[in-house]
Amino acid sequence: MNHTSRPARRVLISGASIAGPALAHWLDRYGFEVTVVERAAAVRGGGYAIDVRGTAREAVDRMGLLPALRKAHVDSQRITFVDAAGEPVGSLQPEQLTGGEAGVDLEVRRGDLADALYTPLRDRVEFLFDDSIATLDDVGDAVHVVFDSGLRRTFDLVVGADGLHSNTRRLVFGPEEPFHRYLGHVFAGFTLPNEFGLAHEAVIWNEPGRSAVLYAHEPADRLHGFLTFTRDTPPFEAFRDPRAQRDLVAARFPERVW
Repeated sequence: MNHTSRPARRVLISGASIAGPALAHWLDRYGFEVTVVERAAAVRGGGYAIDVRGTAREAVDRMGLLPALRKAHVDSQRITFVDAAGEPVGSLQPEQLTGGEAGVDLEVRRGDLADALYTPLRDRVEFLFDDSIATLDDVGDAVHVVFDSGLRRTFDLVVGADGLHSNTRRLVFGPEEPFHRYLGHVFAGFTLPNEFGLAHEAVIWNEPGRSAVLYAHEPADRLHGFLTFTRDTPPFEAFRDPRAQRDLVAARFPERVW
C-alpha cells in the first residue's frame, strides 16, 4: 500500500522478529523514516537455529552483522536417524542435507539473530513494543493507522512482516483461508529438558506419514522437539487454539504421554 505522487518516506513495519528488522535496516540506510511495531513487550528470544548461507550470508556481511553471527554460530555436527527403539540407523553431516558448505555457512539461534538485527537499529529506528495494528485506512496517498494502544499515525507505506497468520494481511485482504497454500503437512515445535546429553546434533525418527526430531544446540540448552505428520486438509480450526493444536498432535502421536 503506497502512493505514486511522491517517493514513500514514512514506513511502518509490523513485526520485529527477523524480516521486519532486516527490512528496517535497509530502509533506514536509504533515508526512510521507519517505525517497527511489535506486539511482544521486547525482542523475543528463543527459537531453533536458522541457517545463514549463500545469499543470506552475503546479505548479513553487507549489513555488518557477520562478526556477531560468527560468535553465535551453533555449529551442528551430526544428524542421526534412529529406529523405533531409538537405535541409530545412520548419521550424516548437516551439509549433506542442506547443500551448504562446512566452515563457511552459519547456524544461529533465532533469538541471537533477532538480537543481532535489533541492537544496531534500536537508536536509529522507532520501535513500538507491546502494541499492534488495529485498523488500516488506505486513502491512496497515505495510510492512516490506529494501533491497539489508541495511538494514531499516518504512513506512506505499511509492510506486514508479522509472520504466520498475519493480522496485517487479514486487515488488508480478509480471512487467510482463500490465500492459504497448504502443503499437506502439520508441524509442531516445542522445547523439553535435554535428558539425552545431546549437543550440536539432531536425532530423527520417521515412518511414512509422520516423524519426530530432537535437536540440541549446546549441552546445557533445552532440546528443541519437532513433530510432523501428513494431513489431507489444513487444520484451520487449530491455528489460534492451543488446546485444539495439542489434541490434533496427540491424535497422531498416541504413544506420547500427554
